[in-house]
Amino acid sequence: MKEDLNRAEIKRIKAIAVGLLATLKEEKIRVYQWRNKETTRDAVRVSIRDFLLEEIGPSDTLYTEDEILQKANDVFIHVHRAYPTVPSPCYADLVA
Repeated sequence: MKEDLNRAEIKRIKAIAVGLLATLKEEKIRVYQWRNKETTRDAVRVSIRDFLLEEIGPSDTLYTEDEILQKANDVFIHVHRAYPTVPSPCYADLVA
């Protein structure tokens, strides 16, 4: 996140994050041992990048394209670490 986001922008970013995670859970990270398979791992990386570029495009005022690409890389690293299995035990306490 950025420091100067207003409430509406923060809400929008959170909605985008939820949408991205749902997409990944449905499409990519359910594959058995997805982190060990280069093609699946690369597909996850590309899906994250494409999703963020589509949802927060270069014409958006929240982030520049370079910032989006950096965030996509950061998200991939997090997902790679947090989701060796689905559901991730990292978020077990958040599930009601």
